[in-house]
Amino acid sequence: MGCATPQRAPFSTALDWVTRSREYKAVCLQTYASALEKVAAAAQKEPGPWAIVMDLDETVLDNSGYQRDLETKGEAYSQESWEVWVLKKEAALVPGAKEFISKVRALPRARIIFISNRYARNTNPTRLNLEKLGVAGANDIYMLRKEKADTKIIRQKEVLEGTGRMVKHGAHRVVAWFGDAAHDMPDDPKLKWGTHKFMLPNPIYGNWDE
Repeated sequence: MGCATPQRAPFSTALDWVTRSREYKAVCLQTYASALEKVAAAAQKEPGPWAIVMDLDETVLDNSGYQRDLETKGEAYSQESWEVWVLKKEAALVPGAKEFISKVRALPRARIIFISNRYARNTNPTRLNLEKLGVAGANDIYMLRKEKADTKIIRQKEVLEGTGRMVKHGAHRVVAWFGDAAHDMPDDPKLKWGTHKFMLPNPIYGNWDE
């Protein structure tokens, strides 16, 4: 009697939703389309340099390939396996990100600042991954994490005040913030969702499930 081929366990519902559903794509496209209108309108009112601040992972870069590898192997996230993935430069794009970024760059005096919890030692492979996807710009600023204590709050403050790593660039007026987690945006009551802050969906991981 022959042995039946064992069935591969299905991927998690969250991963399937991100990689297979029309709804995930629709929410991302909808978010970026709405954001473009707000950013373009805000930019017209800015007489000097201005910027948008974007998280990278699951906001611009789609790392579902890494998650798929983990689930296939039955493994959990680790910093070691994550850095192996980052060095591969194989992340894809979140739907709508490329068109949005291209149109923002076409606006006068625009600048994009990336604040990510990827470690600063991986800035170059991150930039190369973005270049490969056609979304890197010559005047982009990368504010990646120096160490665990280097929180996004610290880097957000540097951007707004022109201090620390931003001394050589100067303070920037930020017209919009983008991320897939609440801590990607400053906790400022003056910043309104859908006007100054824009959230991309990420049901796979984050502080919400801890």
